[in-house]
Amino acid sequence: MGAHPPAEFAPVSLRPPLNLRPRRLHGRDTELAGLGAGDLQPLMGKITVLHGMGGIGKTALALTIAWPMCRRGVRVLWVQASQADSVRAALRQIAMQLGGPEVQAREMAADNLNAADLAWEALHASAKPWLLVFDSADNPAEIERELGPGWLEGSEAGAVLVTTRQESSDLWPAEAGKVKLDPLDSLVGTEMLLDLADKSESHSTEREAARALSGRLGGIPLALRLAGCCVSQPLSPLPDFESFREALDRDFESVVDRAADASIRPRTDDDSRNLVMQTWEVSLDALERQGIPHVRSIMRVLSCWAARPVPVGLLSPKVLLRTHGQEDGPWDGLAVERALRALNAVGLIDTINENPVARPVEGNDFYHWASDARAHSCIVLHPLVAEVNAVQLDRSPDRGRSWAAAVRCLGALRGTWGTEATAGYWQLVIPHITSLVARLPAAYSELFEIAVNTHMYLSKYLRLSGQYEPGYRSAMGLHDRLDSFHPSGKTRFLVEYEYAEWSWHMSRLEEAGELIAEACRLAEISLGPADFLALMARELAIAIHAERGFLESGEQMARELCEELEGKHEFPQLSMQAHHHLATILRESGRLRDAEGHSRKAVQLAGEIDVPAFTKAVVHHEMGVILWHRGHLDQARKLLTEVMALQKKHLPPWHPSILITRYDIASIHGIQGNRMRALVEFMDIALIEQDLLGGGHRNTLQTKHQVGQIMVEMGELDQAETVLREVEEGQRTQGLLGRSADVLSTRHELVHIKAQRGKYAEAHRDWRQILEEEKSSLGAEHPSTLRTQYNRAISWAALGFPGVARKEMRRILSARRRVLGEDHYETRQAAQMLTDLTRLPPEGWRFGGFGRRNIPTNRKARRTTGPTLKVPRD
Repeated sequence: MGAHPPAEFAPVSLRPPLNLRPRRLHGRDTELAGLGAGDLQPLMGKITVLHGMGGIGKTALALTIAWPMCRRGVRVLWVQASQADSVRAALRQIAMQLGGPEVQAREMAADNLNAADLAWEALHASAKPWLLVFDSADNPAEIERELGPGWLEGSEAGAVLVTTRQESSDLWPAEAGKVKLDPLDSLVGTEMLLDLADKSESHSTEREAARALSGRLGGIPLALRLAGCCVSQPLSPLPDFESFREALDRDFESVVDRAADASIRPRTDDDSRNLVMQTWEVSLDALERQGIPHVRSIMRVLSCWAARPVPVGLLSPKVLLRTHGQEDGPWDGLAVERALRALNAVGLIDTINENPVARPVEGNDFYHWASDARAHSCIVLHPLVAEVNAVQLDRSPDRGRSWAAAVRCLGALRGTWGTEATAGYWQLVIPHITSLVARLPAAYSELFEIAVNTHMYLSKYLRLSGQYEPGYRSAMGLHDRLDSFHPSGKTRFLVEYEYAEWSWHMSRLEEAGELIAEACRLAEISLGPADFLALMARELAIAIHAERGFLESGEQMARELCEELEGKHEFPQLSMQAHHHLATILRESGRLRDAEGHSRKAVQLAGEIDVPAFTKAVVHHEMGVILWHRGHLDQARKLLTEVMALQKKHLPPWHPSILITRYDIASIHGIQGNRMRALVEFMDIALIEQDLLGGGHRNTLQTKHQVGQIMVEMGELDQAETVLREVEEGQRTQGLLGRSADVLSTRHELVHIKAQRGKYAEAHRDWRQILEEEKSSLGAEHPSTLRTQYNRAISWAALGFPGVARKEMRRILSARRRVLGEDHYETRQAAQMLTDLTRLPPEGWRFGGFGRRNIPTNRKARRTTGPTLKVPRD
């Protein structure tokens, strides 16, 4: 089961982290002058790759370049490029902020642009010069795999600066200029230490000690900074460079010996890591001797999470007291705050304020959740610090305490669910939960159980915030770790269930079917068939079964569950969802009256019990779709508009559920003749779904199908054929051929194109083949089957056989009266067509003439959400 290409669209900041800019940049005068010394003009039109080992000061130099530009009002865009996901999200945001209405219009007109394409179009078109910085782009090959070779370009409109550890010319554009940063020489390192320790006027002995320490640290700017800060601290037990160097040698002899071969200038990242690791350990020793406890414990806990901003509040004193005890002193808010201040003072951590869900001050804010959530104070570790600290954690005898604290601190978030202020909090902890799950040692099965429980709450947040791709990847990561531990049957069930639901959301239907089958098996064994969670698993199994096109068996499963839940008042929400599922299946099967009955039952139950507004929107949405299919278009559009208003109160505007409701309303506009309005809406929805869910997702393919269908209606046959062929290929490659209704619908439109091009005989033959398949899979009187018969009847007239056409149209009219009713718009359409076939002369018929081509309705209105899993607290 491979991972889908990631497409994460959570809000990101594009502002340079100027608070991390060094007070003074040491030893980089030559490089700084060569890069314009803060003047944008010498860099215009160029790509500059700033490369060197970790901790060498690449980011510091880039910030020094950006600082005067920011002061002068130059637009500086800062992209955290350590992962392809963050690059994709930033490029997406650049496109939206710089592009404005023109780019958005081009998004709608284009069919398959990715984030990099959109961003670079906006950058090339910018009238205001800019500097774009890709910081920590240490894996450009991965970025290229995810975003394509066009993720990095040069532009006459601005300048590009990349910081990276990768030097190879094969990884960068041929026109890119490269600047290498080497370790600082001994003299510069000495001056840096003296400056940081406020000892610039020191006597020769102190200067010599600084020179010796600079040499021992290998001229690594990050290590020099930490050492200088430690020495400069008031009342430091290591008040000078000599004592610092001696402590380094004395306390960590084994590692120092291993690093000795690296001499003054380490030649490899491993060598530098050993040296820097000792520097940071000496700093912790010094703080502890200064009477500041817990600094080492906190650093070890931080190393269990990702090297991303950590909300300060995540370090729960209550949890830390439980896991670490009071041997080193009491754990309370003041003690944690004091330890963090000390770590910040010696440069081991930085603090920033992060609010990842707030609206931006300017620019397009479509992908920002409209929220007043406050900013959170966060801890930031340099990636090299985090890496080295993780190595120290593995060697620590207290690593069990650290992992327990990391897991339980995240677990404590379950008590904060549902408040406005915690939306940003959950966004910030996404990488920490996923990283912890991936790295938790196999010895800690009990902690894995807690992590799984916490993950259920994370999944709820990701569903409500519309972040389906991150949710799928996170659930897959959890599932991948199952066999590393020995979880209980219930925990194994929860993991299988979550992965199945996210696979379903991401249109990986075969995978979802296998997973939910295993989840149902585990639930019956571990929990019993009558348990709430076991019944929830059956609900999801029904939804997945129907989504895969197995309508007959899905209906049987849904009816059995409805009967079992009848009269069981302890599970009213399950009964509501069972009727909702059955209504959806009956609608797809063409039995609209029965579908409406079960949908009204679900709506009634939703009104009688306390259900979330999101769930209420789901059941009312299905009723709106059924009213549409029954021909009550105005009533359906009114109800769906009300549903969308309810959804927008609780969901971000890009949420897949809102997109589906927009899709259904646009479909009704198209049926009522508002083709251009429907086309513009479908094109906008398709672009968002492609970004959010991927181009191969079933939702994206269905929306693109609607774009192609309306283009056929408008006579744009070449464009329509291109779009529909892409949909057809997507259905094939994404394993969606089992969804016969969707597949036949696309083929149906391609046949229309043949007919409008005058290939009547070929179209007539193809419609006959589609008709036979629809009769087999859907039934002879399914509305979709009758639509194909309708078009085939018109083709008889176009071929010169109006008598046969009238005979077929009478059958269709009779069937529509039985299935849809006398007042349905498709019944009236067939009646009018029969009149026209009687009135008009045979030579007047051509396919598509008189605007009489049928407009097929959406063959599969999609479910808006899955069941909400309730997870008990541990």
